[in-house]
Amino acid sequence: MYQPDTDDHWLVDCGNIEQLVREVTESVTQRRQASVGTIQHALLSNKLRISIPQVEKQVDELIARLDDWELRDLTPAERERRIRLCEKFQSSLKKAHMDFNERKYRSVGPAENAASGWGVEDDREDSSADLSTDELRQQQQRLLQEQESGLEVLSQVVSQQKRIASAIGTEVDEHNELLDEIADRTDNTQNRIVDETGQISVITEKSRTWHEGVAALKWLALPCGPPPTLPHPCQSPLTPWTSPKAQ
Repeated sequence: MYQPDTDDHWLVDCGNIEQLVREVTESVTQRRQASVGTIQHALLSNKLRISIPQVEKQVDELIARLDDWELRDLTPAERERRIRLCEKFQSSLKKAHMDFNERKYRSVGPAENAASGWGVEDDREDSSADLSTDELRQQQQRLLQEQESGLEVLSQVVSQQKRIASAIGTEVDEHNELLDEIADRTDNTQNRIVDETGQISVITEKSRTWHEGVAALKWLALPCGPPPTLPHPCQSPLTPWTSPKAQ
């Protein structure tokens, strides 16, 4: 394994990809050693099914970056060395991919392989024929334990949802009580407004009747004829008063 120059981003990425290729190769070896139908075999199969195409894509991008402007000063020898390094990665990935699909190619005929359309190992194939009675019993017990664990988790989720629903119901009841109280207060206020309006109408009617009565009394108190003529202060009430010029 070479030590990448930290000043060269291409070499840094190349070192990271080399580590990924090594991990893929190790996963293929571990999968080959694991028994078919076990959890470890299934996990490794899923991991490889995802990681191999991703690493292949990264290698292709690494090769394409050799034409970038930042690597224009590479010597032909250094460029050739880097291309050979990428080709080594591609070869390792191709071998890992073939090893990953080896059992499928060996156990499935050409017609069935063409019908599958992928050429990838089918993890759903029955592997119980290779297991003994004790191994089958252990596998069944393990599956039952997993189902019980899943049911326990599901029960906890249902209980939590039930508590949340109960809390929501309690809060809704409290809001309904507040709404009922507000409605009662609104009705009481409306009734008071109706009573006050009725009292104001009665007072207004009494005031109008009183003013009409006062006006009628004032009209009756007025005299019917012209006002009497009052005598002169110096004139006797028995003799009419005459002006001095008339005498």
